[in-house]
Amino acid sequence: MGRERSRRTLTMPTAICALSMFALVVIGCAPSSTGRSSQQEAPKAAAPLQAVLVSTQLTPGRQRVAIGVLDRNTPVNDARVRARAYRGSPTDPMASEADALFKGEGLLGNGVYVAYLTFGAAGAWVLEIAAARGQDQAGITQVPIKVLAASTTPATGQPAPVSRNLTRADVPDVSYIDSGVPPNDMHEISIADAIAQRRPALIVFATPAFCTSAMCGPEVHAVQQLEPAYRDRVAFIHVEIYQNFKADPSKRTFSPAVLEWRLQTEPWVFLVDASGIVRYAFEGPSATDELVAALDAMLGAR
Repeated sequence: MGRERSRRTLTMPTAICALSMFALVVIGCAPSSTGRSSQQEAPKAAAPLQAVLVSTQLTPGRQRVAIGVLDRNTPVNDARVRARAYRGSPTDPMASEADALFKGEGLLGNGVYVAYLTFGAAGAWVLEIAAARGQDQAGITQVPIKVLAASTTPATGQPAPVSRNLTRADVPDVSYIDSGVPPNDMHEISIADAIAQRRPALIVFATPAFCTSAMCGPEVHAVQQLEPAYRDRVAFIHVEIYQNFKADPSKRTFSPAVLEWRLQTEPWVFLVDASGIVRYAFEGPSATDELVAALDAMLGAR
């Protein structure tokens, strides 16, 4: 990577960016007060919920599809959400649909709705999201998406990049490699050493201080909740998205491991087995119950 590219900030996850931008648009377009009394104002119909896609790395096969939902500029966790994906026409024989359930355990009040959909081929698709609260009629959001022929990040079944991310032993203080306040305790071993030692690993790529999605801190918190139950069987590794931020944050650059794993968004969580193979990959917020199910499946398969 060239010097200029390495200094750029990561691209904000498509859906989270859209979520924030949509909130600003709604606020900016709200009608101004006319000075009329409340008795003179016509009753307002309930505004439809707005849904946005968080996932950017969708490929053929069964995929975890993460969705954000807003009600009047505010993310909500109590909506009924159903997702349907199809190519060109709603009658597409490859269409796939499922309920999207809210996943927020361990994420400090944050979270996303998750549906598992099957994409039968790469190319242009439409994601149709129906979301409603209470007795309100569901609002429908249609999102054009591109299903990639192959993920740009390490995918399930592929060897994990053998990254030599810095650990506590490599720096004067852990705050050099962790922008969280306080730093966490997941800097004891590198990805390369975990693979060499044939230790299964949970790797979280996140930058609590500079996160464009505002979900890195909650994701690190969710991961830390799992350490007591799994640390004797799994290496917990946090890779800070940036390096060289300690003295002057404006001069920060991407950590080499972020470039090696070809990440374009944050946060990410990868589960790598004892053979160094990626078994699960979670883009965006992933709740503790999702991670527990994946960890148990990976460890049980040994």
